Amino acid sequence: MALTDTPASIPTVRTVYSLRRSFERSHIPRSHREGMIFVSVLGAYVCGGLVWWLATRPPTALTESLLFEVDREQGPTWGWAVFAILAAVATAASRSLGPVTTGGDTAWWVLSTPVDRGAVLRPRILAVLCTGAVAGAVAGRLAAFAAALGNWLPLMLFGASIGLGVVAVAVLVQCRVLPAWAPHVLAAVFAVAGSAAALCAAVGVAVPMIATWVPVVLAWGVVLPVGIAAVSVCSRIGLAELAVGADMNVAASVALTSLDLSVLTGVAEQRAWRRVARCPSRALPMGRARALIWSDALRHRRRPSSLLVAAGAVFAGWALAAMLSPIASALAQLVLVSGVAMIFSGGLRDLSDNSELRVMLGAGDRALRIPLMVVPITAAATTAFLTAFLAAINPVVMMIVLVGGCVAAYRARTHPHTDYDGLILETAVGQIPVDLIRQRMRGPDVLAAAALLLVLVS
Repeated sequence: MALTDTPASIPTVRTVYSLRRSFERSHIPRSHREGMIFVSVLGAYVCGGLVWWLATRPPTALTESLLFEVDREQGPTWGWAVFAILAAVATAASRSLGPVTTGGDTAWWVLSTPVDRGAVLRPRILAVLCTGAVAGAVAGRLAAFAAALGNWLPLMLFGASIGLGVVAVAVLVQCRVLPAWAPHVLAAVFAVAGSAAALCAAVGVAVPMIATWVPVVLAWGVVLPVGIAAVSVCSRIGLAELAVGADMNVAASVALTSLDLSVLTGVAEQRAWRRVARCPSRALPMGRARALIWSDALRHRRRPSSLLVAAGAVFAGWALAAMLSPIASALAQLVLVSGVAMIFSGGLRDLSDNSELRVMLGAGDRALRIPLMVVPITAAATTAFLTAFLAAINPVVMMIVLVGGCVAAYRARTHPHTDYDGLILETAVGQIPVDLIRQRMRGPDVLAAAALLLVLVS
């Protein structure tokens, strides 16, 4: 029976869709259903434990264990810095992930028919909004921990309103109600606010936290209409907008199942390069090593977002150095330096993954890889110096951090393709992929060794 764009055909499409979904549910194997039940119970247990921990810990749970004895006047300012930075990251992630996406079967067989698209998408949008509210509540509780705030419930509900508002704005962008640059502006506002709060805390300016219900009521009064509008106009989401975050969601799923984070980072980098669109050709200098170094530097000149990430790592290092104990601060600096080296070593990864390019360049692997480490080492050294500049610079600690971070990035970027047919250990609790774990430890093993040295010398 052909589907026509008439009101009489719409219930037919709904009926076909519901029957199809019920047929799929009824034909799920029993082992798969048991697995889904087990995973659901395990997730509920973990989430319940996290909620219990967040609700029962004293306000000084972090400041008494990892942090210094934070001044009561400056603790709230650090809390605002943590909250704003988490909000900026969530805003950027919400737009990158869609936030509303559908599978290819639903988009092709259901949403391309004259079905009520709002009725199909509304439950997903409600679930996404609730997820944003929960994430915002957790961010508010973490900010209360950083500020050693006793009355944390108002700040937690304020964070829930911000999380819901961030997701609602991203949904309205998908509905073509708001312009595409709205989430980017919102993320920039949160990032600037977080940097300003960290700077205020560093210079001794106190900013009080939310401890009353008036700001919470005002925030929910502003956010709720935005969320209701997002649910009301969800039928305006087109198939192109639904495919915005599909590649990121698929990459995240593949990265989780294959234990390979490079799948997700590769898709994210491809999307970033597509936004650049085109770049003018540049003449490379003579000499293989100089040409490799210059081409690697041009990568960050044409897409300077890596410089912003490095600046964020420096600000984060300053904030952590002001709050954490010396050992924890050194470990955090090691992670930041290694992350910066990983971000600036994209050229090394591309060369290591392309054997034809290495053969065409006509040199050994080491002769080609060493020049491509010049830019990452420079960025890592600058980050290590700037993050240790406010505190007393310990040359031994700084050298361990720099060498450990750069070597870990080099090993991670030059690892061969993953082999899933390696040694598997059969145990009473299941299979343990020993060889896969060994391959995944290429890079983190150097970080673990450097962390052990930092603990010994600190």
